[in-house]
Amino acid sequence: MAVLNYRRWLVGGFIPMAFLPLAFAQILPLDCENAKNFVEKTTCSNPKLTELDSQLFDELEQAAQETKVPVQLLELTQQSWMKARNLCKNTACIEQAYQKRLLEIKNLNTTDQEFVRYFIRMKDKKPDTNLALLQLQTLDEKRLRVLAQTFWTSNDNRHSQTTDFSGYANQAKKITVKDLDTGCILKLSQHKEQWKVWQASPLCGNRNLRFSGLYELQK
Repeated sequence: MAVLNYRRWLVGGFIPMAFLPLAFAQILPLDCENAKNFVEKTTCSNPKLTELDSQLFDELEQAAQETKVPVQLLELTQQSWMKARNLCKNTACIEQAYQKRLLEIKNLNTTDQEFVRYFIRMKDKKPDTNLALLQLQTLDEKRLRVLAQTFWTSNDNRHSQTTDFSGYANQAKKITVKDLDTGCILKLSQHKEQWKVWQASPLCGNRNLRFSGLYELQK
């Protein structure tokens, strides 16, 4: 399997980045010969964590090769996840970070991609440094599912929030979606390949304001 070759060559340090497939330019298995920080060294010395890292790379490879998930989205979310993982101070935290990320990627790999589109929040024509993503899935002619995920840093801690919304689209390409757990409501309006998102309910609380912004379709 090609993945095994990537791992062997990367650990040996012989494969130039230019020869890696695009999907793996920023998504690589852990290089234990060059482990630098506490998290990397702990992962490399712990067989269970090493296996989780291997499983994660396999899932990422599948997502890059077999789904319609944009490569840029995989790269951006992986970079953000690594920043959060590297804040861990113990083995339990590292394992939890891997398990959570594995679940996210497995969900991508099991979602029917035919009716899914992915959007990234933009700021000054670039992906927002406080990364925010929308996954829009068409359920039928009117119903939509919106999975919203955002990442941010506060007091030197890395945070993420994922909320599962569902709702209906009208002829004017406007959507109102609701989180059934909290009652939070978001409104989305489409203009060509962009979506404007804003909060429409006090039940969301301040955290959900982090989903507001202008999102651009990823291809």
